[in-house]
Amino acid sequence: TDSNTPTNQANKAPTAPESESAPAAPTAPPAPDTQCLQAGPFSQDEAKTLRNALRAQELAWDSYEMRSQDIPGRWMVYLGRFADDEALDKKRAELRARKVPFDRPNNPTLEPGLSLGRFSSEEAATRELTRLLRKGVRGARVVQERAAAQVFTLRLPAATAAQQAQLGALGPALAGKVLQRCEEP
Repeated sequence: TDSNTPTNQANKAPTAPESESAPAAPTAPPAPDTQCLQAGPFSQDEAKTLRNALRAQELAWDSYEMRSQDIPGRWMVYLGRFADDEALDKKRAELRARKVPFDRPNNPTLEPGLSLGRFSSEEAATRELTRLLRKGVRGARVVQERAAAQVFTLRLPAATAAQQAQLGALGPALAGKVLQRCEEP
């Protein structure tokens, strides 16, 4: 047993009179439960709409931040648009026979089509196109799959329950994005 918690009077350790005991430490109010939340990415227009909605909700300006990130453009060696599924299937069979990997484009405007590779620069895509031409692949070309863009992420480093409720009222201003726990510090 602890010497300060005697089991009987005979084992009790002497203590200082109450007037000499150390003052009790002041107790601070408990910190509100907070969590880091983020949502995004948002385009420039979506970020502007969201900023206006945050102001309308009167969310403290120092409780959130809009982080910007530059997304580089991406290029693709592309085959298509094919007239129909039969033409698409024929080209797939030809590529398999030449052992050329392919997949579907991530851009609906390029369907029905095939991607023969994605690249961070137009020059790299052009080099791949030249290599594929030497392998006998015909009809491919380099297209820009995605233009360079700036995107934004809404971040609340210490969102309280009250702020989370305010954010829930943003609705359409979140452009379908969901608030989730932060991934990075």
